[in-house]
Amino acid sequence: MAQVQELSTTADADAMLEASHDKPVYLLKHSIACPISARGQMEFVGLEGDGDPPLYAVVVQYARDVSAYLAEQLGVQHETPQAILIKDGEPVDVKNHGAIRLAALREAAAN
Repeated sequence: MAQVQELSTTADADAMLEASHDKPVYLLKHSIACPISARGQMEFVGLEGDGDPPLYAVVVQYARDVSAYLAEQLGVQHETPQAILIKDGEPVDVKNHGAIRLAALREAAAN
């Protein structure tokens, strides 16, 4: 399984955004109560290859403030599940709901 770092504070979120200046990172915002989120999470954690970006996640039930903070910082309207590819502190690709597929995530990261 991929190593996914869970973000639980805005300081964690800031560290992730800072890390995106070294190399692109992927963020998953998801709900533990939603089957669509569970499917999106399964696709997301498939990103475990050597060339795949570092993975971060926010569970909205546990860190709603972090989710809202990231929506504001990135200028991306909140949805769950939502996978955001971040480079240099900016969103470069956003996938929501059923669009979160391993192949699509990898394709976005390769561009």
